[in-house]
Amino acid sequence: MWVKLRVDDIRVIAHYVGVLVIGMGVMMIVPLVTALLVGEWAAALDYFLGMGVAAAVGMALALLKPKGGKLNNAQALAITASSWLFASLVGAVPLSLAHNYPTYLDALFDVVSGLTTSGLTVVVDLDHMALAHNMWRHLTHLIGGQGIVVAALSFAIGSRGGSMSLYLAEGRDERILPNVIHTVRFIWFVTAVYVTLGTLALFINNVWLGLSPTRSLLHAFWISIAAYDTGGFGPQSMNAMYYHSWVFETLTMFLMIAGTMNFSLHAQVWRGDPRELFRNLETRVLAGNIAILSALCAIGFAGSKYFSAPFPALRKGLYHLVSAHSGTGHQTLYPAQWSAEYGGAALVAVMLAMAFGGAASSTAGGIKALRVGLILKSVLLEVRRSLAPRSAVLTSRFHHMTERVVSSGMTGSAATILILYTVTYITGAAIGAAYGYPVGDALFESISATANVGLSTGITAASMPTGLKILYMLQMWAGRLEFIAVFALVAHMVLWITRRRSAT
Repeated sequence: MWVKLRVDDIRVIAHYVGVLVIGMGVMMIVPLVTALLVGEWAAALDYFLGMGVAAAVGMALALLKPKGGKLNNAQALAITASSWLFASLVGAVPLSLAHNYPTYLDALFDVVSGLTTSGLTVVVDLDHMALAHNMWRHLTHLIGGQGIVVAALSFAIGSRGGSMSLYLAEGRDERILPNVIHTVRFIWFVTAVYVTLGTLALFINNVWLGLSPTRSLLHAFWISIAAYDTGGFGPQSMNAMYYHSWVFETLTMFLMIAGTMNFSLHAQVWRGDPRELFRNLETRVLAGNIAILSALCAIGFAGSKYFSAPFPALRKGLYHLVSAHSGTGHQTLYPAQWSAEYGGAALVAVMLAMAFGGAASSTAGGIKALRVGLILKSVLLEVRRSLAPRSAVLTSRFHHMTERVVSSGMTGSAATILILYTVTYITGAAIGAAYGYPVGDALFESISATANVGLSTGITAASMPTGLKILYMLQMWAGRLEFIAVFALVAHMVLWITRRRSAT
């Protein structure tokens, strides 16, 4: 039976969406201060206007005070899905005023990509973008990577309750600490540690590479955010290729791997239990996939005419597989090279890595390694049962923070998400092919958008059809929320419209 939205439900949803929009406006203080410090007066005006729009929209919605009571799951799902939309719409306002985006839709595309930590971009003349706008682009990774609804609203809900419903609605499967607010604070603490360490290390490397101290610091901060939050934006149009440094690649790979790990796993390790890294089903599946697919990618690279030695092929293969599997999207190749020069084994390996994705309850997207592992264990269990005597009672165990038994509920849920992702991958590819793009390129781009990766074969650009821009934004949004919250919002809207029409 469907839960119908009442007027009180609409007030609850609008109020908390308004709180989030106000929070987006507050975050614009960072690029505003950046613009004032470096003398980018036009950009500063853009963020003054953006903050004004966020305040006006947010306050108008937040004034709809909800009545007492705890948030239910239906409200949490609707709040989550609609909050990501409103945050994107408001966050795109200052970028739309920059010369780097021909239309508001292009600016909206990049903000959706940034908040969902996808990294696909339609920016124009990135190399000459204002520092304030580059700061805002990368901050969207930081805001969205940890979960904008949980981060902003868990503190605003207070005694009203419902934080856990919001936490789960954003695609989080596990509570790290008993209290959700403490969980959110732990996630932000871990993020701050890795981003700080990454910024320091990359700053030193950037200075050594010859960048000025100011550019070194800004680039280091932005890349650390993009790598750890598995976003993939870069301050230069050449992305990671701009730095031509194996040290840079090593540091960013470390950040990408840290970002794609389950936050519960971080908690276990920080509590003094590093054995969890080796026992956990999720990390084993990730390590196995990266090893196998990296080798396949390296073989594909080595088979091309552009590598004269095995080490460069292995280096590029490993880097792009980690980038793809973690959902980061940093790349040291030009987008068009994927299909034109490095097709075949390397292209297939990268697409599989993007499709599988990283760990659950992390900043990564995709199907997730834990679900892949559960499905593999379920298949093996069925094979064993088919070979065993009828009287035998067989079970399959795995370790994920604790010892667990594979259940039909677990495998059913994992299979459902796998099917939803697969159908979306194929549907997006079919639509891309209908626009006239090669099927392989269209599939690559569709997987990258849905799995929130950011690697591109060159389709994603300001010049691509408007329909594809909208499609990829929907894919990034649905993939980041793992579909359920989006489906719930759509169902609520349909039921609300139907009810209104029947009433008249």
